[in-house]
Amino acid sequence: MSARKSNHWPIPAGLIVCCACVACGGAENSSPGASLSLVPIERHASLDTLDFRAVGLAWVDDTTVAVIDRDDQQVVFLGLPGGSQRRGAGRGGGPGELESAFMLLGREDGSTLVGDMRQHRASQFDGELEYVRSARVPGMPIALLSWQGDRVVAIWMDFKMTDDAMGMEPMVGEIDLAGGEAREFFSLFDPASGLSRPETDNPMAPPFIAAAMNEAGLILAGQSMEYRIVALDTAGTLHASFGRGELGPDYLSEDEQAAERARIGEAAGRRGPPPPGVERMVDQALEAPQPYFGPGAFSLDRAGRLWVVTDRSRADSTEVDVFAANGDFLTTVALSDRVEMLAFRGSRLAALVARTAPEVEGVPGVDLYELRE
Repeated sequence: MSARKSNHWPIPAGLIVCCACVACGGAENSSPGASLSLVPIERHASLDTLDFRAVGLAWVDDTTVAVIDRDDQQVVFLGLPGGSQRRGAGRGGGPGELESAFMLLGREDGSTLVGDMRQHRASQFDGELEYVRSARVPGMPIALLSWQGDRVVAIWMDFKMTDDAMGMEPMVGEIDLAGGEAREFFSLFDPASGLSRPETDNPMAPPFIAAAMNEAGLILAGQSMEYRIVALDTAGTLHASFGRGELGPDYLSEDEQAAERARIGEAAGRRGPPPPGVERMVDQALEAPQPYFGPGAFSLDRAGRLWVVTDRSRADSTEVDVFAANGDFLTTVALSDRVEMLAFRGSRLAALVARTAPEVEGVPGVDLYELRE
């Protein structure tokens, strides 16, 4: 079983399931999604491997994507045809500076919004990467979902008292960029949301949440330890629930667990100590069913289909599950290397990946595809 490499704290490898794949490898598929295909698009050679650790992914315009340089805490615009780079922000605690940013949201005027977990704020930059303004968030922002005018729908982690215990709670709310503050709507772990709360005996371990927002204004959210996706409106009303119920748990053997612990220990030496609770969570995950997907796993295409980057992997590819707008499972697509995030713009798909070839293993790059159907 191959381990999943990540720019985030490493998570053990996920399930390996024999699914039909399209376009980038696999067998013919007679499902409704079999007509989907992804054709690689030529992009500048400099995007094959990046010379910095990249996290986050967003389109800026038709020829530019934005990522975050995790080490220098800079927003980086990458020109897809010519390989140009333009940088803004930088490490620090002042206005327009970042400390622990790992997510981006772009809009049509070329401006970007960056969520900073350590600073508990969201910062806006214009199309020239000049700082515009920021707003305080009452927790650690983990997803930026929709940006209309001065308002941003987002999810953040906050410490809450639940059943006489303190734990991490994923709160859905709205950031007011004009007013500089944010307000809570509801918790994704409210009983009515349909998502299961993780075990409470490890309250310091943050649950891995993936989320996206469709054009109808519904929030699609899931937590990685169960393959169930819920569709909620901003009032917290549950509209739908779907997933891959046929996938069973897959356990690592003792030898695989030992190899994975060794890999995680080696990675820890490069990344520093894990956040509180994560080490125990990793131990639990090695001995129990593996995560189905991680944070940043959800992306929506122009037809409203949901693409889920799973933790199922082979040596040189990642399986991406595709669901119709109504929640029906369509197909599984295998994309090259370890896929970290996907972002659609029209018929084009950008993929932030970690390379798997031995000479560049773990090095990030950006791949481009044309979606045909």
